[in-house]
Amino acid sequence: MKKKLLSMVVLLGSVLALVNPAMAKDKTIFELGAAEAKQTSKDFKPAPAQIKTDFGTLKFTGGGYPTKETAQRVWDQMDLQRATQAYYDLIPALSMHGILKAQVRDYGARSSSEVLVFADRMNSEPLWLTGNVDSIYAMLTIDLKKDGPLVIEVPPGVMGPLDDAYFRFVVDFGATGPDKGKGGKYLLLPPGYDGTVPEGYLVVRSTSYRLWGLMRANPGEGDKAMNYYRQLKVYPLDQPGRKGRYTNVTGLPLNSLAPEGIEAFQWLHEIIEHEPVDFINKELLGRLAALGIEKGKPFNPDARMQRILEQAAKLAAAMGRTNAFDSRDPEAKVYPDRRWETVFIGGSAAFVKRGYRNLDARSLYHYGCIVNTPAMAAVMPEGVGSKYLFVYKDADGKYLDGSKNYKLHIPPNVPVKDFWSVTIYEPATRSQLQTSKEFPSIGSQALPGTNPDGSIDIYFGPKPPKGKEKFWLETVPGKGWFPVFRIYGPLKAYNDKSWKPDDVVLIK
Repeated sequence: MKKKLLSMVVLLGSVLALVNPAMAKDKTIFELGAAEAKQTSKDFKPAPAQIKTDFGTLKFTGGGYPTKETAQRVWDQMDLQRATQAYYDLIPALSMHGILKAQVRDYGARSSSEVLVFADRMNSEPLWLTGNVDSIYAMLTIDLKKDGPLVIEVPPGVMGPLDDAYFRFVVDFGATGPDKGKGGKYLLLPPGYDGTVPEGYLVVRSTSYRLWGLMRANPGEGDKAMNYYRQLKVYPLDQPGRKGRYTNVTGLPLNSLAPEGIEAFQWLHEIIEHEPVDFINKELLGRLAALGIEKGKPFNPDARMQRILEQAAKLAAAMGRTNAFDSRDPEAKVYPDRRWETVFIGGSAAFVKRGYRNLDARSLYHYGCIVNTPAMAAVMPEGVGSKYLFVYKDADGKYLDGSKNYKLHIPPNVPVKDFWSVTIYEPATRSQLQTSKEFPSIGSQALPGTNPDGSIDIYFGPKPPKGKEKFWLETVPGKGWFPVFRIYGPLKAYNDKSWKPDDVVLIK
């Protein structure tokens, strides 16, 4: 009777803890063990000899030995699951590798000293994850294994981050960085560097050999932009005389997207081979090693593994799409009564909340976006940094359709210090939607007008509504699309959510 009563008490406590997690408390192993009824060898309940799964029935003989067919099914499934999860967890690294490769392959970058400039703004020709048309970008392609300690001379007025090969934040340049917008000389040190560190620099230690720098400013377009960015100098510490090359890449085609097939795993091998052994944690390295991706060894998957890796990449892409466009995280919603979402769930550039890393939040961001900096994720002082609103569904909860017509109403007095913009993208590429418009965007820097009360209505569809051509963004029948609302220098009314844009509404 006492044994039965004790079991009921334990069960009741477990139920109450599930109903009210606040009642659950940490217990020592002595408390946990003492609360349970004693067991004998007869209390162990093994898995059955036949286990039905989505990939067939698994059969075991002699109390646990797998049949030959079962063993093959299990190993295939184990490799598939490991490969799928490896791709999904390493989406940030694949994205970064794609950018760096593309800048060399498609834009002709040949050294860390080269500066690639969108002097006439980024249009929809190249594939960049949610790149915008508003800023004058400059990009760096850095490899510290080749150059060693590297000096980056940043001019006043520039801003943007430097991210490592896993797309982890390293340092900000400009107003949100240590130079505070005044410019300065940064000294970037390779992983494990233990040499002399000279004085007079803003010292930054990198966690990887390869890095990407993205900077933006508004010096004007064309020659003005090129002359401004010629102040940006990058050279090895021991080669202060090395000259840079400055290239205007506006309008040049480029594909910076990670492959969604077996080639992605070759990329992962390239990354692991080049970066330090502690670049990622040992658990993830072990998962890759089980797939044949190991530092210092060739990657030569056989026909069986090739088939599994091809499927795994596509499964991971499906996970990435679903996670990005149908997030189940309640913190994705920015407003309780709107469809707009944030891509920085949890407000952390490291995607850490309540003591753990939110893996889906990290993959959500890096599947659709590039650049990682606290200035975009955390609440910054009023008028500093930038914020982004994404939306994939109309006010009725249906995905945005390129064959239909929509309207977005933007209330007056958008709370920005600098400017705002609305740019549209294609879900498959997460890049600017390619239409007859070179720049698929409308924003405050070149606003064609407003309503009498100062509000703005933006129209979306295959053809413009009569009389609304200047406020129209073209969509493509047969393709989905989504807008991103950018806020540069958000003010109080944005941060406290007292101002918010309307939902995108289907015009019936």
